[in-house]
Amino acid sequence: MTIDFSKLVLRPPLFTFDFTYNLMRSFITHTEDSINSSIDEYINKGPEAYEIEICAEEGIYQYVEHYKGLDSQDVFLDDIFKNHFPSVQRRSALLTLVATYEHELERFCDIYAKQHNSPIKLNDLKGQGLERVNLFIKKIIGLQDSKISPTIKKIIKLRNSCAHNDARVLEKDGQPIKAIEELIKDDAVNVTQDGNQIHIAEGFLIFVLDQFDSYTDEIKTKVKAK
Repeated sequence: MTIDFSKLVLRPPLFTFDFTYNLMRSFITHTEDSINSSIDEYINKGPEAYEIEICAEEGIYQYVEHYKGLDSQDVFLDDIFKNHFPSVQRRSALLTLVATYEHELERFCDIYAKQHNSPIKLNDLKGQGLERVNLFIKKIIGLQDSKISPTIKKIIKLRNSCAHNDARVLEKDGQPIKAIEELIKDDAVNVTQDGNQIHIAEGFLIFVLDQFDSYTDEIKTKVKAK
């Protein structure tokens, strides 16, 4: 007897959250290793100092430090390479992290709706991205009392500011962004205010990853209970 495997229909797995978690944890580790390596290089090699002659007869000279295209006349090199650039890298990594989970959660909603012949599909709901996912999870999955969803919403506000508002803590009309203020005030979250911008320290990306992991655990628990 010959089996025609071409006629087999493979059912996509409903949950792929564990793989996503492992992938993103490795990504965060790689990001932090890269940041720490860059800081170590700056500390160990240090900027080069150049002597600028102001008045040789009176022995007046100015010394300018220079490192990777920047000099101490324009910026504080220590602050740029030890604090600002690492925060910018983490802001970029945050966009990747959130976008990855957004895609995975949308995928879950689509597969769940198909497997259970749901009368409401993800695309039927208002909003976009994780806002729409959250509606689907509430309406179709029945997860009404998520303990993690409020924090996820704050993270999305911060992500949106990083993506569209130069990581500022204020709206474009000058009003404070309440969700970001709350994250800054939370000692458990490695986010601070640097002038008008958000400063992201080491540990924040893992915090975000753990929030998404806890949220997907809530989803899995609710689905299995149903």
